Amino acid sequence: MHEIQTTDEVSTLFPVVKKIWQEFFTPIIGAEQVQYMLKHYQSPENICQEISAGVHYFSLTEEQIVGYTAYEIRSDCVFISKFYIDHEHRGKGLMTQIFDWYDQLADSLGLKLQLKVNQNNTEALAVYQHRGFTIVDEFYGDIGEGFIMNDFVLEK
Repeated sequence: MHEIQTTDEVSTLFPVVKKIWQEFFTPIIGAEQVQYMLKHYQSPENICQEISAGVHYFSLTEEQIVGYTAYEIRSDCVFISKFYIDHEHRGKGLMTQIFDWYDQLADSLGLKLQLKVNQNNTEALAVYQHRGFTIVDEFYGDIGEGFIMNDFVLEK
């Protein structure tokens, strides 16, 4: 894991962000919403703004960047806002290592872990529940141009 801190590092990370979002989310939310979210929520500029606001982004590497994760410390939790691994590198134990790291971080701060997952993302939902997360709420939000976010809120 390498913490992303500079504009150059964000530029290096972005092709992986784009690849993962297109391959993973297109079947769940459609190509148009993926493009919209990449432009408005996961663009290099947006990632840089989030980092400036205190969100911690990390690239996940195995010889090259294979995914990324991001979190922020909130008053009541460590909020995992991003956790993505490209298709070719799933199932190799990397996710377990990162979740173990998040567990240690939350324990050291005396906070719970929280994240959101699209309600139709059954694969990720199953992984999170296997890791001990439980659904505590639902979130529906209009994100613009007729697109809706329909997420479960999970905690551990």
